[in-house]
Amino acid sequence: MSSPIATRPKKTPQTERETNAETLAVARAVAFSPIGGGGLVEQAVRRIGEAIGLGLLEVGERLPPEAVLAERFDIAPMTLRQALAILREAGYVATRRGRGGGTFVRRSVPPAPASRARARLRSLTAADLRDLTDYRVTVAGAAAALAAERAAQPELEALRSFVETMATPRSYPAFRRTDSRFHLAVASAARSPRLAAAEASIQIELGELLSLIPHPPEALRVSNAQHRAILEALSRREADAARALMESHVRGTGDFLVGLRLGRVGE
Repeated sequence: MSSPIATRPKKTPQTERETNAETLAVARAVAFSPIGGGGLVEQAVRRIGEAIGLGLLEVGERLPPEAVLAERFDIAPMTLRQALAILREAGYVATRRGRGGGTFVRRSVPPAPASRARARLRSLTAADLRDLTDYRVTVAGAAAALAAERAAQPELEALRSFVETMATPRSYPAFRRTDSRFHLAVASAARSPRLAAAEASIQIELGELLSLIPHPPEALRVSNAQHRAILEALSRREADAARALMESHVRGTGDFLVGLRLGRVGE
């Protein structure tokens, strides 16, 4: 008997683009959600910078119009313009006038300075990382189980393309962007807007933490082997297996964070 994987229909560039667009839309909805409290300019800079750093906004891509972005952040247009001016002066975005103009991503956000990274690492405790891991297990595990039941074939094909891309990453930032999209795509396939929003929020926080530790090639290979196993369980529609594999994968990432963090704090 042929397996579901062997008989899957051939993916097309159009379906893959559509699925990726849906995944990005979910993550962007979280990144561009209303801002509250004080320091609105600073928060807007952080949100846009996080979106660029996670690859939710690609180099060369145009940001939403200022009026639209200000409305999504629930801030005054002038506040947004101040945030964009800071990002523009830092070289992350550029503004073009006239027809076809707007604000465009110019380059990716660089990693934090070593001194700042060490300070951030020292502020984290094993309990902090365990709490984040427990939350991820709950969200990602439930999303994987639902995705096994609900994912459409184009979504499974998109996940497969992510796994293959991570098999030969150009760099860790490239691996991380695809890794984030893999997890966002699983949550999106669960057909639960709340789970998808929670996963997007987790990926933003996780991206900052993962940027502060070393990334040995073997750790990336282990991580992607787990991605592949999760994908196979999703393709076979095995909800319990998909949940268990995802929970194990998430806990493994938590272990990497704890173990590799300890090696960096004393530098």
